[in-house]
Amino acid sequence: MKRTNLLYIACGTSLTLLVLQIVVLQSLIKKEKTEVVLDSAYVFIARILSLSFKHNVPLFLVDPKIFRHILNGSSSGHSDCRLLCSGQKVIHLATIGPLSTQIQKNAFIEAVELEGNKVLLFIGSDPVLLQHGLNSPIPLHFIITNQQNSMHIVVLYERPAKFWWTGGYHLSDNELHELYELGFKQEDFDMIKHSAALDKVEIYSAAIDKVKIFVPYQQDIFLDYYSNNRFIECNYTQAKKFHEKYGRDESDEAEIFRSRAWKLLSKAVSLLDQLKVPFWLSSGTCLGFYRECGFISYSKDVDLGIWIKDYKPDIISAFSTHDIPLTHSFGKVEDSFELSFRDNDIKLDLFFFYEESDYVWNGGTQARTGKKFKYIFPKFQLCWTEFLELKVRIPCQTEDYIKANYGPNWFEPIKVWDWKSSPPNVIENGQWPLDEWPEVIQLLPLPEQT
Repeated sequence: MKRTNLLYIACGTSLTLLVLQIVVLQSLIKKEKTEVVLDSAYVFIARILSLSFKHNVPLFLVDPKIFRHILNGSSSGHSDCRLLCSGQKVIHLATIGPLSTQIQKNAFIEAVELEGNKVLLFIGSDPVLLQHGLNSPIPLHFIITNQQNSMHIVVLYERPAKFWWTGGYHLSDNELHELYELGFKQEDFDMIKHSAALDKVEIYSAAIDKVKIFVPYQQDIFLDYYSNNRFIECNYTQAKKFHEKYGRDESDEAEIFRSRAWKLLSKAVSLLDQLKVPFWLSSGTCLGFYRECGFISYSKDVDLGIWIKDYKPDIISAFSTHDIPLTHSFGKVEDSFELSFRDNDIKLDLFFFYEESDYVWNGGTQARTGKKFKYIFPKFQLCWTEFLELKVRIPCQTEDYIKANYGPNWFEPIKVWDWKSSPPNVIENGQWPLDEWPEVIQLLPLPEQT
């Protein structure tokens, strides 16, 4: 009996040890497989970067996910690869278009393909030349893949307003399917499908996971790549149709206005950017951009929108000290606030916008009666554009914004306009109490200007 019990114990112990060995072995196999996958991504990235240096096609990191890992101090836990093997199947880099010749780019692509990788090239048109009637194809994006891992290279071009631009590419159904199969996710697609405007940043040579790579000093602009940098090109085809139908005022008076309006807008852009106050083209200036890719010659002013939460009292002093004095202040910060400045005979209006649950609005005040008016717009986000070689924001939903303010016939020029009754989105909003008029209706004398 004792011998039988001992036999059972021995068998049980052996079985337990065998199970433990199997579990440990499976764990080791799983870990080894994981490390092989990580090593595969690491080797792929390191090799492509090495070829880019060899063929003088400099690449720098623009990957939002990797920058988030850097800022969070997180890593994959792999001994040799903390960031470049963070588990993502797609890594994003950029190159500056003119920094390498087409011969160098072709040699780089050929070398990449000789190592068994596939290269997808997405081509678009240069919009700067397109506005002059020249259709010049340029590379917008490269995808390099070995099926297990992929590298997206966005090609950046300097625009006249001194920022980097990359063109959005409309992916066909087959291209969408192929990239989806390669592991591309929505954030990856957004970096290909949408045009972007990026501030030029300094680039330095670094080593990440012992791999030589270029990295931008200012990484924060890439963290929310799609939401912060989305770009909308002026519709030059639409502007051409407008001018063909209605003509273009080329009188001396119109040309003088355009020149002075541009100088005033340029000053305002510089001052508001220095104050870190986001703004966008609004009212007639926005309509001019969208319809004509320029100023409306008979508008006689420049209009900008600003969220009331971004208002800073420093705006008034900054403008005044740069020869753009305040001429009137209507409303108050918590209700219907607006400011007007003047540069010689050109007026600059700053309209402050308030957010409600399902719409946004800005206010107006009639100085003579104290009546208040409210202009209602559908909610919108802000995008970048290049307006007459100035980098500025516009509502992303530009046409909806224009239609709210000017109605469905916005394409037709209207020279007689009453700010209190003509806009389809204006409603009366009460009247300022008489005892508040000294605060909410301030008309200031103009200093002499030269």
